Amino acid sequence: SPGQVPHPDKSPFYSPGTGAVEADVNVLSTHAAVAREKGDFTVRNLPLSLWALLPICGVALFAGGFLSTNLALLPNVKGFNYTPELPGGAAQVGPAADPYDPTVWLALGKAEYSNNCAVCHGPAGAGSPGQFPPLAASEWVIKGNKRLAAIVLHGIDGPLKVNGATYSASMPAWGAKLNNKQIGQITSYIRHSFGNNAGMIWDDQVAELRKELSVRTKTYSEAELLAIGEDAALPPSKRDAAPAAAAEATAAPAPAAAPAPAAK
Repeated sequence: SPGQVPHPDKSPFYSPGTGAVEADVNVLSTHAAVAREKGDFTVRNLPLSLWALLPICGVALFAGGFLSTNLALLPNVKGFNYTPELPGGAAQVGPAADPYDPTVWLALGKAEYSNNCAVCHGPAGAGSPGQFPPLAASEWVIKGNKRLAAIVLHGIDGPLKVNGATYSASMPAWGAKLNNKQIGQITSYIRHSFGNNAGMIWDDQVAELRKELSVRTKTYSEAELLAIGEDAALPPSKRDAAPAAAAEATAAPAPAAAPAPAAK
């Protein structure tokens, strides 16, 4: 442009006497200065510092150890045992175990109870005063089995009186989360634990109750549960027939052996 002339060390054009571009630095001369300081200014050729490499290796080793322990890639080294235990020190529940064996059924119920119920009702079924009711010697547990199964399926909203004491905490409906086997196992375990000695509840009984209550969309109130009746029973289970038949066969006397012929 008019009034501007080239300058060898500064910007290609400047206005003499104005000082407007006197401070501009020539880009080519700047690059030349940097090149003199370091011949190759490419990032790929910069060496990785040892102090940067060590933390990266440490993080990788820690992550590998954490994942292998918590994703079951190595044996359980923390001492936790998530396998259902059979009562009385019997063998562990394995893939070949009959789930409808009463002992196995109760062991599976204990595992389900620990995962879903113990946080409120406690490992020993003692509950929490004023909040979560106890399960030990509870009339809702040891009397008719229909009310207990209905409670687990659809939950309770509002206060509930157990053995004369009132408990205010609500219980969610477990029917959407747990299947019929799980509910049968949990309720059977509750009815056989904490000093209780009531009958088993099987999955086919829970299935019948689920169908009966299929139109229900809300949790129970205490008044609604009382309307069921404390002695209300679920339909008989086909699971109870086989053990009874086996017991009768065992108890039946064996036919008498034919007398040996008399010696001549």
